[in-house]
Amino acid sequence: MWKLDHVVSASDVDAEEQRLAEVLAKAGYDVGKLSLNALAQQVLAERAKAVVMAIGIEPSNWPHYSLGNGGVEVRFQFRREEDQVNAKLALA
Repeated sequence: MWKLDHVVSASDVDAEEQRLAEVLAKAGYDVGKLSLNALAQQVLAERAKAVVMAIGIEPSNWPHYSLGNGGVEVRFQFRREEDQVNAKLALA
């Protein structure tokens, strides 16, 4: 099993959280009552997965974890070293 940890910075999560807040506010939600950080982290983890899958690589697992600084870490697991190498290039 080949592994790749992809870290999304806290500033990227903050930017995504702000984008989500704007979209939800326009839809009439009171964003002050919503916790959007976890949702922003999930959105960015799914985007990272989509990048990998767009180049034809199917990760065997891709859990994501909140980091103490507000960022998110996606831990991809691949069956082949070649997939891990190509995914690393795609996410760079």
